Amino acid sequence: MKKKRSIKRYLFFWGIVVSCSLLMLLFGFGSFIIMQYQKSFLKEHEALAEGYAQQLEQDIDSLEVYVRSLYGDNAQYQMLKIPQITESRWILATYYLKNNFRGKADNMDFPGGVFFYDAKWDSLRSEFSIPPYQTDTYRLNQAIKNRVRSHIQERDIFREIMEYENKTYLLYILADRGNALGYLIDLSSYFTLRENMQLIIFDRDGSPLCSQGQELLKPQTAGTKLLNETNRVDYFNMISHQTVDSWGLQLLLVHRDERFAFWNIGAFWLLFILIPVITLLLLWYVYGIGTRILYQPIKHFIDRLTGMKIEDSQEGSQTSHQEEELEEIQIINAELDNLITEMRQLEQEKYKKEKEAAAALLQYYQLQIRPHFFLNCLNIMASLLNERDVDTVKNMVYSVSHHLRYVFQSSDSRVTLAEELEEVKAYCNIYMISYSKPILLQIQADETVSSSEIPILCIQTFVENSIKYAQEKDKVLSIVVKACWVREKEERYLRIHISDNGEGYPQQMLSQLNQSVTEFQYQSAHVGVDNIKYRIYLLYGDRAKLCFYNKPNGGAVTEILLPEEAYEHTDH
Repeated sequence: MKKKRSIKRYLFFWGIVVSCSLLMLLFGFGSFIIMQYQKSFLKEHEALAEGYAQQLEQDIDSLEVYVRSLYGDNAQYQMLKIPQITESRWILATYYLKNNFRGKADNMDFPGGVFFYDAKWDSLRSEFSIPPYQTDTYRLNQAIKNRVRSHIQERDIFREIMEYENKTYLLYILADRGNALGYLIDLSSYFTLRENMQLIIFDRDGSPLCSQGQELLKPQTAGTKLLNETNRVDYFNMISHQTVDSWGLQLLLVHRDERFAFWNIGAFWLLFILIPVITLLLLWYVYGIGTRILYQPIKHFIDRLTGMKIEDSQEGSQTSHQEEELEEIQIINAELDNLITEMRQLEQEKYKKEKEAAAALLQYYQLQIRPHFFLNCLNIMASLLNERDVDTVKNMVYSVSHHLRYVFQSSDSRVTLAEELEEVKAYCNIYMISYSKPILLQIQADETVSSSEIPILCIQTFVENSIKYAQEKDKVLSIVVKACWVREKEERYLRIHISDNGEGYPQQMLSQLNQSVTEFQYQSAHVGVDNIKYRIYLLYGDRAKLCFYNKPNGGAVTEILLPEEAYEHTDH
C-alpha cells in the first residue's frame, strides 16, 4: 500500500533536501575556490622546484663537458700524461692548466671547482669559484686527493657523494691510469632560497644527503613519508618533488606559507561559515512563509470539507481571518469559504436536477403504460376467455406481466442484451394478439454479445416506434434487430442495428432525431426517443453514438454504438 504524505511533511522534507543541497553546493564551491587558490600557488612552487633541478642539471652538464674537453683536446693535459716528462715541463704544463681552471672557476656562479691529480708526482691542482680560507682549501684538496687515489689506476668515470666537514659535495672523477680530471659542486651551499623555504636533497635510494634553508621538515621524516608522493599542499607547506637524472638526485622543495592554513583565510569564514548560516536561516524563513502561504489555506480548505456546517465554518473562518495577519491569506480563506459554499449549492442543484430527471423518467414510464393500453389488454383477454382460448390467454398474460415487470425497473439500471431482446419479443407478441396482425421479427445476435449490458428499453423503444409508424396495409411488418462487436479508433463498441420495411423517417424529422440530447425536456411527441437518448448520455457521456437514417429502398434505420466499458457520467 502506497504511503500517504501530508503537504506539511512534503514541504518539510523538500525544505530539508533543498537546504542540504544548497549547503553542499556552497561547501563544494568554497572547497573548489580554496583548492584553486592553493593549486595556483602549488603550480608556481612546482615551477620553482623544476627550475632548481634544471639549473643543477645544466651546471653539471656544463662541468662534465668542460672536463671531457680538457681530457680530449687540452695540450697541457696531454703533455702531463707523457711518462718521460721532465719536472720543468710538468711545472709549466700544470701552471697553464691551472690558469685554465681559474678562468672556468671565475665563470661559475655556484660554489664548486675543477681539479687535476697526477699520481706520479702525488700532486693535485684545483681552483674554486668561491675559494675558502687557505687552510680550508688545503684540507679540502686533501679530501679530494684521498678519494681520487682509490680510482687513479683505472680508466673510467666515477661519480661520488663526498661528505666533508658537514657539507655534501658532488665529486666527478675522470680517471686515466695515473692521472685524473674532475669537478666538485658544493650541494650544501648551491641553492639560493627564499624565506620560509627548505630544500632537501636525497640520493637515488631516498637517503637524505643535505638540507638547505630553514628547517621545516626533518629530512628523515620527509624521506620516508613524502618522497614517493606527488606534489601536494600540506596544512602549512607546499611540497614539490623533482629529480636530477644525471646523478639520480631527488630534490624536495618545501615552502611554508601561512595562507595555506585555511582557517586564516577570510574566504573560508565567508564561504564555509557566514554564507551557509545566513542561507540556512533564509531558507527556513522562506519555509515558514511558504507554510503560511501554502499550507494554511489548504488546511483551512480541508477543515471546511471534512464535516463543518456552513454556519459554523463561516464563524470559524471569520475568526481565522481575524487571527491571520497576512491580507492575502485572509482573501484566500474567504474565497475558499465562498467556493465551498458555491460547491454545496451546486451539489444541491445537482441533486435537484437529478430528482427532476428521475421524475421525468417516471413520467415516461407512466406514458409507456397508458390506461387505454392496459384496459385494451384486459378486454382482449376477457374476449379470449369468452371464446375459451385458454392458451392464447396464457400467452397474453405472460407477455403483459413480463412487459410490466420489465418497464418498472430502476430508471438508471442496465440489463443484458438477452433480457432486452426478450422484452422486444414480449411486446411484439402483445401487439400481434391485440390487433391480430403479424410481425416478422428477426434477431441476429450471437452468444458473444448476449451478456453485454445496455440501457433498459434502448431497443424496445425503437421497435415500438416501428410498430406504430411503419405498419402498412396489405404488407407484413418486418423488423430486423442485429447486434455485434465492432472496433472504431482503437476502441471496441457494441453495435445495435434496428431497421424496418416501412416508409422510413420523414426528412424534416431526421435532423431533429440526429441531434444530441444532454438535458431532459418533456415533449408531447418523440418522448421515448429523446428519453432513451438522454439516458444513454447519462450512462456513457459523449462516447456513445446514435444515428438515424433511411435505407435506399425504404425503411427506417437506427444504429446505436455503446462503448465496451461504460462509465458513470457526472454532469447531472
